[in-house]
Amino acid sequence: MPFFIPLGIPDFNGKKERDFFQFTYHIEDNDACELIVQIRNGNIVWYEETITDASKLTQGEHIWQWNGFDNDGILDTAKFTQAKRLNFYATGKDNDGNIGRSSTDFEVNYDKVNWVDIKIDKNTKRIDVTLRVNLTDGGEIGTEKDCKEEVKIDYLNPGLKSSKAVCPWEKIPEKDLKKHGQNPITTRTKSFEELKELVLEGINIYWSRRYTNTQGTIINDENWEIIVTAVNTNDSSISLDDIPLIYNTNNTWSRSGNPGSSKFGDGNVMDELAKILPDGVVQRISYNVGYIKYSNGWFYQYSSDEDSEFKFTSAHEIGHEILQAYAGNVYSWQHKGSSYYLPQDKKPIGKESFKEEYINRDFMEETKGENYPPLGKEVDLMKYYHNDLDIKNRIVAAEKDALGLLWLTKLNLK
Repeated sequence: MPFFIPLGIPDFNGKKERDFFQFTYHIEDNDACELIVQIRNGNIVWYEETITDASKLTQGEHIWQWNGFDNDGILDTAKFTQAKRLNFYATGKDNDGNIGRSSTDFEVNYDKVNWVDIKIDKNTKRIDVTLRVNLTDGGEIGTEKDCKEEVKIDYLNPGLKSSKAVCPWEKIPEKDLKKHGQNPITTRTKSFEELKELVLEGINIYWSRRYTNTQGTIINDENWEIIVTAVNTNDSSISLDDIPLIYNTNNTWSRSGNPGSSKFGDGNVMDELAKILPDGVVQRISYNVGYIKYSNGWFYQYSSDEDSEFKFTSAHEIGHEILQAYAGNVYSWQHKGSSYYLPQDKKPIGKESFKEEYINRDFMEETKGENYPPLGKEVDLMKYYHNDLDIKNRIVAAEKDALGLLWLTKLNLK
């Protein structure tokens, strides 16, 4: 079965497959003086070309190739996969005025995944990507919904009982409340719909390779702009694996994770594999706000700061399934070589050294992990770095990973 890769983008290992559709036509009896070939969806013409080259009009079998772009210079993979009746239509005419016609129906489907569509405009050198995610409501932790009635029995008077509501924020030490000077959050401050919009915005920001945040993306020696638009759908047949969004407050920090379609995690409950791993395997994106307990104590996380962190985290976690589909579990779970396979929170010894602008920073004492690229360079969204810098304005999906997302729209023709 022949395959088609838009723009001939190579696979992860650099292997290129064909970037054209190929059709065969036959000229019988007399040579033709003109041949009009069309790609149509039913009676709607997408592309038309007039062949006048004499060598292509002689009696016999000929091959015609098409790069997938319509007459307006647009290649839209969604149009191919949603078309009702695609056909290659040829009309030939000889010098005596005789006209012959032939039509060949064909079908185009996605070969790798069906949760991404791309629309390529070769006139503006812009690629619009539609990425379908499946975000679900994972509920809330640490709010008044988790308050529990605690019953006390007066053992001197067994018939007397008293009850009191015990709420999550009561476990926060008084000294930490005074230190941060903020009242605990008792009711949810971000709805699921609001969290969902933050996730979509994060994906759009960090997976788009705009001219404003990168120097573009080179494909076939031409510079392209890639614009990603994430949309949410609960139709699992056309979306990434579903992932819950958790609202977490007055509680231990909730780590986000996404093993993707490997099914090693099921959201809120760890599976058997997760139980034997130091940090567990989780499939969730957590919004940590208000009083959150870390290994070194309780801290207060403001919503404005967490909004920014949540958008970045969402783009990273959703990215794991993209990398998994493109290059496999190891590439994804090892964060492209910047972490060990299991557990992921350990980092290999870094080979890069800090540039002059980073010297005298406190974190220079650390020696493990990959260091951030120098100022002015892109920071890879999907890598682990061992230092904590305010570099979100430089974070973006790497060119190779963005190309991998495009490559996943590989089509088969039958």
